[in-house]
Amino acid sequence: MEYEPRQAVYLPTCDFVDLELHLMDTRPGVKPEAFVTELVQRWLAVEMERLALRKNGTAMRGFQWKKVFLPDGTSLRTSYRDTIEFAKVVGDHIVSDDGTALTPSLFANRHTNGRNAWRFVWLRFPGDGYWVRAANCRSRIDDQLRMRSKKITKMYNSV
Repeated sequence: MEYEPRQAVYLPTCDFVDLELHLMDTRPGVKPEAFVTELVQRWLAVEMERLALRKNGTAMRGFQWKKVFLPDGTSLRTSYRDTIEFAKVVGDHIVSDDGTALTPSLFANRHTNGRNAWRFVWLRFPGDGYWVRAANCRSRIDDQLRMRSKKITKMYNSV
């Protein structure tokens, strides 16, 4: 094992204990130090990419699925009976493991017909460690748009 210099980062004791107890329940065997290190690395990767995009002024690549934007590197998962399939957003396209370019609907219906992709496709965005059903993503965005619309309406009505 190679020596890796470390620096202490101090957290409030109650937060550290809450994290440790949560990890014991949800991820047995994962130490808080390793979890925080992974969390910081993921956050830094995302922030450095955002900063690079701002500096370069280049547009972020990805696939626009109605109101949901899937950035380059987003993973997609679907299943039918005992078959689980994966795809990834590469540039501006969704590409299956076998290299086929797909739409979300084609991806959800590769082994059957009539399935609603919003219900049968799960998404994992770059830097996230969890999967989210596409329909939940869409409803979250719809909620955000509704809230923004209410704020704007309220702002104009108060003028």
